[in-house]
Amino acid sequence: MIARRRVGRSRRGSLLAETAMSAVMLIIAMSLIARVVGWTAADRRNLDRRQWTVQEAANLMERLSARPFESLTTEAVKDTALSPEAARTLADAKLEVEVADHDPTGGDDSKRITIGIRWRTRSGNWDAPVRLTSWVYRRKGGSR
Repeated sequence: MIARRRVGRSRRGSLLAETAMSAVMLIIAMSLIARVVGWTAADRRNLDRRQWTVQEAANLMERLSARPFESLTTEAVKDTALSPEAARTLADAKLEVEVADHDPTGGDDSKRITIGIRWRTRSGNWDAPVRLTSWVYRRKGGSR
């Protein structure tokens, strides 16, 4: 058999083209990874704010439900405010507290306390509010 010589183009410089293409693909992958990390960090901050808000609402509910039954009215709780830490953490936070007397759901000797907290996101839009509702009952033979 006679050895045939390859006829065709030489492969000179092909390593340079492959290296350049690999560098481009690496840059694209790194930019995508940077975006995903940014989105993940933003979602984590939003989750932290929501957890902070849930804890703040639970703390407020605990303080309000510890009040005597007769003194628990919407007028009496209108001065309730968020803690300074929550006010700093949640941008432009709004607190809404409502006390419903003689709530039909809980019966005649009950009051329904509703706490709602909402805040603005970094883009300036309102985030989905956190709402917490509880019923307080009058104690038998006493006040609360």
